[in-house]
Amino acid sequence: MNLKQEIIDFAKRIGFDKVGFTTAEPFLEEKELLIEKKAKNLLSPFEEHDVQLRCDPNKILPAAKTIICFAMGYLMEPYEPAETAGDQESGQLIAKISRYARVRDYHYVLTEKLEKVVEFISSKRAGQFKIMVDTGSLLEKAAARRAGLGWIGENTCLFTPKLGSWVFLGEILTDIEFEPDYPMESRCRKCGRCVKACPTGALIKPFQINPHRCLSYITQMRGVIPEEFQRPLGNRVFGCDTCQEACPNNKNVKIPNHIGFRPLFPLETNLVKLATLSTQDFNKAFKMTAAGWRGRNVIRRNAICALGNTEDAKYVKLLETLVSDPSEIVREQARWSLKNFSSS
Repeated sequence: MNLKQEIIDFAKRIGFDKVGFTTAEPFLEEKELLIEKKAKNLLSPFEEHDVQLRCDPNKILPAAKTIICFAMGYLMEPYEPAETAGDQESGQLIAKISRYARVRDYHYVLTEKLEKVVEFISSKRAGQFKIMVDTGSLLEKAAARRAGLGWIGENTCLFTPKLGSWVFLGEILTDIEFEPDYPMESRCRKCGRCVKACPTGALIKPFQINPHRCLSYITQMRGVIPEEFQRPLGNRVFGCDTCQEACPNNKNVKIPNHIGFRPLFPLETNLVKLATLSTQDFNKAFKMTAAGWRGRNVIRRNAICALGNTEDAKYVKLLETLVSDPSEIVREQARWSLKNFSSS
């Protein structure tokens, strides 16, 4: 058995669902698109803005010859796109939290596994390695597409067979040369459902997104939520899955239920509790998830916005107390929600 197949087998034994290999050649086509996006101010504040760095893997790891791409599905339960704003049995209002933030933080889970892969390769052959999990400048989705893991859909997500777009990606750059895999033919039906479903028009057109209008970004941005996005947020508290839920390629997908993603503590979804979340409770519920990085008051702000969107007068007293909260963004959001009640 050759080393490439040994790596694939090992990676799958430790939990990766898909593995693909591609060259470390520059991403020339993507470079032109990035230059155009940058000129139109369509790059996310969360992504690297150095186009040269993003498109040339050799600027990340000099003498790199191969990018090994990995995908791991993160769904823990059957896929149910129709989420309600409230729990009918308990009468509690339930927050929408993106599926990727309901599990243990993928940065840690995937990095730990990729380190094991590097150890495995190093035991077979000497080489240089660079691990990335959504933290480096590499064009992850473009690399995964080129390595044959899947295709990029109209909503700009990477889709994989059987798992849909519910996957986390990770990469290892190495100076060891491997035979590359072939890109997968796109299975996007170009139905436009994701574009139509986007609540804010962030999907300008197929394959093009304005990140500044994306509700996933809005839930993570610092400061006050721009007023035009407060109503569309609905009961979203972190992230947005709407465009993924709308896609036919995400129906009837495999549920990997990887044990490594199981949260240590139950995720808090009660909007009232989230609006008044203590530091201790925040750390317990969110610190080990991808939602933990933005901090407690951003989560509280979003929950207060969601309470305002209910237009239920029973929350007025709570909001009135939050107007005096030590956090400025919490105070501002409480004022908006109260104003929302008075104007409805």
